[in-house]
Parts: sequence; C-alpha cells; structure tokens
Amino acid sequence: MDEQQKVVVFNAQTINVRELEKAWAHTNRQINALILQKNAKGIEISTKFLALVYCALAESLFSKLIHTPYGLSIIEIDQVKASANRFGVKAGWIKCADLAMKHVGGAKSNHGHNVLQKLSSMIEQYIFDPSQIRNKLAHGQWSVALNRENTAINQQITDEIEAHCVVELYRRKHALEKLAAIIEDIIESPNKAHHRDYWVHLTEFEKAQKTLSTWTYNKKVTQLFEKKSHTQKASNQASD
Repeated sequence: MDEQQKVVVFNAQTINVRELEKAWAHTNRQINALILQKNAKGIEISTKFLALVYCALAESLFSKLIHTPYGLSIIEIDQVKASANRFGVKAGWIKCADLAMKHVGGAKSNHGHNVLQKLSSMIEQYIFDPSQIRNKLAHGQWSVALNRENTAINQQITDEIEAHCVVELYRRKHALEKLAAIIEDIIESPNKAHHRDYWVHLTEFEKAQKTLSTWTYNKKVTQLFEKKSHTQKASNQASD
C-alpha cells in the first residue's frame, strides 16, 4: 500500500460509515415501531439486523480511522493490522493509540503516558470484537451458535446473541464512536486538536456512558409509549 491507496481506502470507508449510519437509523426506527406494536418476534429479528449493522460499522470505522490521510505511516498501519489479526480487535485499537501518541509533542511526558493508559483502559472495557457474532449470524446460526468445528453448541456466544438488545448496542456504538473521535484527533492533529479537545471528549464520553449504564430496555419501552401518548393527546387537542 502507498499513500494514494491509503487515501482511496479512507474515502471508501468514509462512504461506508455514512451509509451504515443510515442503516442503523432506519433499523432503529423499525425497532421503535415494532415495540409500539408489541411485536416481540419482529423486535428480536430487527435487533439481530441491528447487531449486524453494528459489526459492520465497527470494522468500517476502525479501518477509516487507521487510514486517516496525513496520519499513521504505511508501516504503522501494517503494524496495527498485524496486531489486530494476531491478537484481536482490542489489540489493534491499543496498537493504533500507542503509535498515534508517539506523534504527540512531549509524548514521553506524564501527559502522553496518562492518555495512553486511559485509552488502553477504555478500549479494554468498551471495544468489542464483532467478528464472532457477525460470523455466527451470517452463517445461519441465528439463535443457537455452534463451535468452530460445528460439532457442539457454543453456549457463550449463544447467550450473547440472546442477550443482545437495542439499548446495549447503542451503548457499544456510542463508546466506539467517541473512542474513534479521540484517537482520530491524535492521529490527524496530535499537537492541536488533541490537546484542545481531549478532555472535552473524555468528559462527554464518561458522562454519556454513566447515563447509558442506567438506561434499560424497559425504560426505552416506557419512553416510547409515553411519547406516543403525548403525541396522540396533542393531536386530539389540535383537532378539537
């Protein structure tokens, strides 16, 4: 890969991320409508579609991030890809953050060490490897996942497929996007945007995750029905 090819990949993944955001919004609207219809099976099916969209978005967003123009070198991008392929998605994110921080002025200072330590902790806590769930769903293991050899049930992944709900997926998506924004600042503008916006991003991230941690599926359902009730009441009052 050369610099021109890197820009081509970045532009392609920018388009992919934009389209996947539209797919996410469309699928979420479907889920909201199905909740109001009390269509349990429809909600289950559409939530699995949303999980697939999340998996695709996670991969496209990470690829877009590491191919940011005027950011990581070709050699550094290869190192990130090698880490992800060998040790998993989290290792790829951590390697990306590590290499990006080396471009920050005074990276060996306490600031550089503290930022990298914080980012590594956040990646370990919030970044999820989408490949296993994606592969199981894409290969027809829609409700019950099998092991690699297809000789027995993989109960852990089966439980995770069953546990997926729109609220948890939103929590994952928010963390994914905010972490990407923080690291993108470091890659794209290590000595300006990073220093200017890092604490703003971090504060927003932690505040939102704290709020999202208390947001349950039942609360979402209640909010949707309350909104529907208020809308109907306003409509009735307007027609009187």
